[in-house]
Amino acid sequence: MRAILDVLVNNILPIFLVATIGFWLRRRAGLDHRVLSRTVFYALSPCLVFSALVTSELGGRQLAQLASFTVLTMLLVGSAAWLLGRLMGLSRLDRTALILTAVFSNAGNFGLTINELRYGAAGLSHAIIYFGVTTTLTYTAGIFIASMGKMSPQLALKKLVRVPPLYAVLAGLLVAWSGATVPAPLMSAIDIAATGAIPLMLLLLGMQLANLDGLTQWRSALPAVSLRLGLGPLVGLGVAAAIGLTGVGRSAMLIQASMPTAVVTTVL
Repeated sequence: MRAILDVLVNNILPIFLVATIGFWLRRRAGLDHRVLSRTVFYALSPCLVFSALVTSELGGRQLAQLASFTVLTMLLVGSAAWLLGRLMGLSRLDRTALILTAVFSNAGNFGLTINELRYGAAGLSHAIIYFGVTTTLTYTAGIFIASMGKMSPQLALKKLVRVPPLYAVLAGLLVAWSGATVPAPLMSAIDIAATGAIPLMLLLLGMQLANLDGLTQWRSALPAVSLRLGLGPLVGLGVAAAIGLTGVGRSAMLIQASMPTAVVTTVL
């Protein structure tokens, strides 16, 4: 019980306190969250991903394990959501929303922050892999799921090439595996930008919560929330055991698999 209280006070509460500032800025000061969202998405988030990958001490086997965990967990939860939607007799539109809500977790502004607060740089370096893989899948598989086959592969590809974190993942992996050295001034600039990513992500989370107008679709929402917050962690435990994931990597991945739904699903 003491351990749970320690996590709530020292790891969860700080996140909500910072998010509360964002909530206030949106509701009381009337600040537009879209500028902050684009700043995080196009500039700070890619710097965070690149910095974490370049400075990470994870080996190729660990990276493969973490990526496998992410893909398998999302695939299994998505399959369960599809089956539940069929059993409930949901329309194709509601079934699509159910799958997106269940599969794509808030691995960025929520998951990365919790992992860094709880496990420090080691937790962040592992959690970044989950974030990178989910970002890639969001703008590939997520687009196809949302379109239910009506969007052309060409349009989906155009959406993908506009995702800066994807290039950050590719560049970070290339530098890490090749042993190349990033010029010191450039790396310092990237690190500075990276340090601002998580605080702004939390402010953005509060602003996004301030935009909520209420919930009317309980019949679809409750199963989706149950799958995301209930089944996600359980599937994560099984996948971690199946692929032999242990230590900080296991803990970081389970946290990511337990996060609530990503706001980007509303965009999809």
